[in-house]
Amino acid sequence: MKWRVDRVSPKALGISASRRTDIPALFAPWFEQRLAAGFADYIPAGPPRRVRRSLAPEDVTHFVFWSKWPRPFFRALDRIAEIGYPVLWNVTITGLGASPLEPRVPPADKVVRATRELARRHGRAAIQWRYDPVFVSDRFDLQHHLTTFARLCEQLAGSVDRVTTSLVHTYGRRVRPDLAAYEQEAGDRLVELPTAQQIEVLGALRQVAQEAGLAFTVCCLPEVSASLACEPAGCNRWAWACRVYPELLALAPLRDHPSRKGCACSKEADIGVYDTCTLGCRYSYGSRDRTVAERAFTRHDPTAPCILPE
Repeated sequence: MKWRVDRVSPKALGISASRRTDIPALFAPWFEQRLAAGFADYIPAGPPRRVRRSLAPEDVTHFVFWSKWPRPFFRALDRIAEIGYPVLWNVTITGLGASPLEPRVPPADKVVRATRELARRHGRAAIQWRYDPVFVSDRFDLQHHLTTFARLCEQLAGSVDRVTTSLVHTYGRRVRPDLAAYEQEAGDRLVELPTAQQIEVLGALRQVAQEAGLAFTVCCLPEVSASLACEPAGCNRWAWACRVYPELLALAPLRDHPSRKGCACSKEADIGVYDTCTLGCRYSYGSRDRTVAERAFTRHDPTAPCILPE
């Protein structure tokens, strides 16, 4: 069945794939199987349980894909295009790929080329570039970020029209232990900035983005957003989906469903599973330990309903 807005159910949701793991980079064959089956199982936050979510055209308003390496997903995108689902992308490019902080993420130039291909497929308005998080440390200081961000703005010009950014959130037990291990291994030290310096750093990046013609938003830092007079980020915002796909305006709007203070996202269903991403990003809340993620990945079955089989 083809996706048509007049067939979409009032209970349909946007499907996020995924905040919890990099489905496009690591689980494209699984997603293709789930699309053919018409449903996916996932494990939400909270008490251990499995939830089934329909992926049938009448039950999906749009897909939002999150990735640091989207190229392995291009075959799946062909099938998505055949059905006609609206598609949005959050592509994270920090310039730290192949570094000790993002050891299994490809170098930025490769991800930039893949992002340009996404723009040719979906249009640049459907792609949000995430320079997120801004990892400020002894090694990666403000000058590093200004130089890297300016280079990426130049490379991505014409392929994206907006960029969102934030700073590292340590998320207690999910992030802090791996960051501490990174600091010891790399001889580097994360610098946690007070609000005034956050405004200074992100304000400098905003200036670079504006000069490149990119809209600039800030994720989950409401004091910084207010001070810089910029929009809070919405990585799955209904207004963004409607801007790119005006036919969605015929549907009842998805309500706001912020995950944290300063979040502008809308209600969604995320079909990912925590602790399955093997890209090894040391600041990521998605996988608290690469060894744990690799062990989970070895259990992965592309034909199973859930990324992590029972």
